[in-house]
Amino acid sequence: MRSTRSLRRALAAAAAVGVLLPLVPSSAQAAGVAPDADDPQVRLVVRTDTRAAGREVAEALSREGARPAGRVPRLKAVAVDVAASEAAGLRSLLLRRADVTSVDLANRRWLSEEPADPRFPEQKTYLDAIRATGAWGRPAHGSPDVRIAVIDSGVDVTHPDLAGKIAGSFNAVQPGSTVRDVVGHGTGVASVAAAATGNGVGISGAGYNSSLLAVKVADRTGRIFTDDLAAGIVWAVDSGADVINLSLGGPTSDDLERDAISYAQKRGVLIVAAAGNAGSTAKQFPAAHPGVLSVGATSANGSSRAAFSSFGSWVDVAAPGKGIVVAAPGGGYEKADGTSFASPLVAGQVALLEAFRPGRTAAELSAAVTSGANTAKLGFARGLVDVEASLDLLPPRTVPTILSPAEGSPTSGTTTVGVSSSAPRVRLTFADLTKVVSTGGGFASATFETYGLVGPQPVTAADCSRLDQCSATPATVTATVVNPAPTLTAPANGSAQSDDVIRAAADAPAEAAVRFRVDNTDPVLSATGQTSHEALLTTERLADGVHTVSAVLCRRDGSVCDDGTASSATVTVDRLHPSVTGVSVQYLSPNGDGRNDTATVRYRLESRQVVTLRVRNDARTVVYSKRLGEQATGPHSAVWNGRTDAGPVVGNGVWTLEIATSSPDGSQAGLASRPVTVDRARPKVTDVASGVRALYPVRDGYRDRTDVTATLNEDARRIGLQVRDSAGRVMRTKQLGGQRAGDVNATWNGRGRGGDLLPAGRYTVRLVVEDRAGNRTNSEAVRQTVSAQRTVRRSGTMTVTARESLTESFADDCSSVFRHTKGKRQGWVGYYSSGTCASGDAYAVADHQVRLPAAVRYGSVRLSARGGRADPRFRDSAQVAYYDRFQNASEADFRLSPALGTYTGPRVKADRHLIRNRIFRWSTFTTGVAWYDVDTYTVRFTYDVLR
Repeated sequence: MRSTRSLRRALAAAAAVGVLLPLVPSSAQAAGVAPDADDPQVRLVVRTDTRAAGREVAEALSREGARPAGRVPRLKAVAVDVAASEAAGLRSLLLRRADVTSVDLANRRWLSEEPADPRFPEQKTYLDAIRATGAWGRPAHGSPDVRIAVIDSGVDVTHPDLAGKIAGSFNAVQPGSTVRDVVGHGTGVASVAAAATGNGVGISGAGYNSSLLAVKVADRTGRIFTDDLAAGIVWAVDSGADVINLSLGGPTSDDLERDAISYAQKRGVLIVAAAGNAGSTAKQFPAAHPGVLSVGATSANGSSRAAFSSFGSWVDVAAPGKGIVVAAPGGGYEKADGTSFASPLVAGQVALLEAFRPGRTAAELSAAVTSGANTAKLGFARGLVDVEASLDLLPPRTVPTILSPAEGSPTSGTTTVGVSSSAPRVRLTFADLTKVVSTGGGFASATFETYGLVGPQPVTAADCSRLDQCSATPATVTATVVNPAPTLTAPANGSAQSDDVIRAAADAPAEAAVRFRVDNTDPVLSATGQTSHEALLTTERLADGVHTVSAVLCRRDGSVCDDGTASSATVTVDRLHPSVTGVSVQYLSPNGDGRNDTATVRYRLESRQVVTLRVRNDARTVVYSKRLGEQATGPHSAVWNGRTDAGPVVGNGVWTLEIATSSPDGSQAGLASRPVTVDRARPKVTDVASGVRALYPVRDGYRDRTDVTATLNEDARRIGLQVRDSAGRVMRTKQLGGQRAGDVNATWNGRGRGGDLLPAGRYTVRLVVEDRAGNRTNSEAVRQTVSAQRTVRRSGTMTVTARESLTESFADDCSSVFRHTKGKRQGWVGYYSSGTCASGDAYAVADHQVRLPAAVRYGSVRLSARGGRADPRFRDSAQVAYYDRFQNASEADFRLSPALGTYTGPRVKADRHLIRNRIFRWSTFTTGVAWYDVDTYTVRFTYDVLR
């Protein structure tokens, strides 16, 4: 078969002898050719005005070596397969025939795949709603190399639809890799994301061939703590997860959770999270964290929002969340509702996208999901996800053809890069410049300025999707940039320069810039927008003698210059050399407050000279000039009051103080300068707050000092903490020294100047700040109460029944937690883990808690339990574990022995174990084969009160 290029040449030759007639106007000619992005070959459909003409076109194509793909005679159509890069040109040639009415692309269609899984018919409605089955038929089956981490309650790794899919497992609750799922939630989520598909068993997973990482972060009661969640996220990232699914959440977040999410995001892992089932716009975390792809729930067919789903602009997309068929631990299946099961549909979609176009970033995958979603928002930021549409937003595999510039061709000035492409968008680059442009009629182009570049430069073109996701395989040619140097018109070559500046000028293109410099120092860029460019080059740092003034061509912003192609002139400098020896202040604040109101510049003259004090702004314009007259050799000084010649005070900014001199006969000039920053703005002190409102300055560790915090907008030369009593008298001033911009922290201990305790009463505390220019400000005052009270240590005891302290219990099919209703142990709580389970790892667990009486602080806490074995024939025991203040099980625990009695646990520090400052919580449990009863619990504690 002939190449398409040969075919085009033959058709062009035929047109020259009249076989092809002149172009016939047709609306079809305006249509572009946009073949399927996955196929480097496309199929063109040629429509003719008669069936006979169709035969002639097919025969002509065959004679030239093209193989027609087929004909539809009754519809006067013939099809031909061609390379995608040649489609636009061939189409243009075919349209020149008078008997051709249109040449268009034959669009691709795919079979909607229905896997041979017996319960797939129950899934079809919601999988079709997100067009997952259509994507599978393309085919987009995912890959075992793509891993979905399901961070949840664990996974039944022996389930027939999950066995063999698990690439790794991790238990964050208890060390190890055993992820037994006693709750069942994680098994269901994992199956929705990537159940074995097409294996003739159970259900189909959205991610088809994707692998799973099973991460257990829920304890035996289904509770999840953010430290375990963070550990699970970090493990998943380190274990190669491509996408993480979090079908969990709550109304608040913390730094540890945020840091774990950031850890994943910085390593390119996309997190997909359920938006929650609150049925409101209240944010749920981690779904509401920035960068997390949050998923709400719709009806099974995607037509409406599920009533239980959280919603709002913070929820990115939606997926079906009602009637979702999920795997259940033990090998069974059930139906479930919730955003927990909408989220893994999207996680599976992300895995398909990653396998379809490997190497996409998390941001690109997220953008493909959100941009491909339906525009019917249903109360979310976007609507129902669309897997097929998202596939089309990934970068195509086609490669455009660069039409200009030709390989190795010279170019200069403004150059055009033109390509033929079948993609909707094309990314074009010339050297370091990039533009992404739309194609039209199979062509695209962009112009680039070559100024500042020199020699061989790469030119690339990559096909892109509508979302500007571009192929990693571009077409490349090399163009050679040759731009002439600017024409230097001043100074004249060989001229003598005795002034404090050299005037330089050059002619160059208006679209370019020119960089002037003397020798290799102090470059000055000129971008006038005209062909004439000028600059003033200071001679301040030049020694007497011969120097070179040069001009080179640059990009308009000066970022690139052609240093190798310069025009230059030599000049002889013969000037005076005054020197600035110092300036009294670096920061000037001419506001009349006596602090840094003037700047004194000190200078030295090497000979008798006429001196002028000048001040320039950042645009090099002189705003102040004062003739100081003729002065003798030696040191001198001059004062600037921060004003212009006209009298007004200058604005804030950097100003240049210049000592400009000339010889008495005017034959030579000299210059020396120093910068000064003018700052008349008072510093700003915001967010002033005190750590405690009431201060008890007796040194007993309880609120005997307070931290006054604030935020500074600039560096401060000094900061003072000032305390005044209710009559306004200053009772103490504490100097803190200098401080960088940002957070400020000052401590006050409730004492006066001499270190004595101040009388009880009300005081105000403020910060007095002075910046580097001497501007001062007082912060807002913080009200502070000083008390004469002090703490007194007390002891307390609380005894509660096991029943009244019980808050939550968990038991499975092999265990139970219950209250005795009769017999000698009526009202006692029993914790029974049964031996009827073959696994032998049954457990019964209950949480208990008490709320301690109010106190200003607590010292220690200790628990005792009165109980004994449920059946005197067996030596069963139980275990008690304290919770810490983060509501995690701590290392403080103790054993309840079989004999009836009172058992006491360790004494621990209250501040490490009280939840929300007053709640003491513990867990009592039995495991394996153990029955145990508890009557009462006694909590002993120490606490402080004020007296």
